[in-house]
Amino acid sequence: MTVDQRFRTGGFRIHAGAKIHVDPGPGALLLSHLHDLNPLDLDCVVVTHCHPDHYCDAEVLTEAMTKRMTQRRGVLVGSESVIRGREKWGPAVSPYHQSKVGEVVCLRPGETCEIGEVKLEGTPTKHSDPTTFGIKFHTSAGLVGYTGDTEYFEELPEYFKGSRVLIINVTRPQNRRIRWHLCSDDAIDILKRVEPELAVMIHMGMLFLRNPPDEEAARIERESGIRTVPGYPGTRLTIGKEISVARPLKQATLGDFKLNG
Repeated sequence: MTVDQRFRTGGFRIHAGAKIHVDPGPGALLLSHLHDLNPLDLDCVVVTHCHPDHYCDAEVLTEAMTKRMTQRRGVLVGSESVIRGREKWGPAVSPYHQSKVGEVVCLRPGETCEIGEVKLEGTPTKHSDPTTFGIKFHTSAGLVGYTGDTEYFEELPEYFKGSRVLIINVTRPQNRRIRWHLCSDDAIDILKRVEPELAVMIHMGMLFLRNPPDEEAARIERESGIRTVPGYPGTRLTIGKEISVARPLKQATLGDFKLNG
């Protein structure tokens, strides 16, 4: 999917007293413009691990966050592999780009950092990059969880108890799991134990071309009892007393390109 881009690999943004772009893979910059999200107003860029579908646009978003490299501002949060390099992984963001931000945070599971009004808490994973972390976003509207890339392990759901929204990297449909990643059946088990108000599927791989995300989300919702939606590009959640979901009417294309300045 990194090459095919049918479901995109731009990551997602959190707006909660700070504007945070998480896991900006290939297309993150362009998708930001296509969906009227200004990369120049970012306060933080987060990269959970050193795989290109999660870090490819991190440097260019860092340039945007620093006002085109004219101001030392913003926070870059990354795993050890992203920031320093670890064994065969990374670093994914150059020392030059790291030198231009206001603060660089090497986050590990169990550690926290604060970005404006948002506290980020790293959670454990089991992934091929051993420094990968998931995230709990502690916001004024409640807890938002993000599994990051991980295979299922028994303790995983426990880390996200209390989440109002859980963003899950569901790489394969049904029970077609592969090492280091979650499948739909894993998501069902996780949701039964976490019981969030809403689940959002992202990181969908090529097999979802055979099992459409809407159909698989409906199956996950039916079997888990938790409202579940696919995280198509342009999907927006508003978290208040209730959680509303606005989905794009159509997939954005190059013809829709609009530059934010």
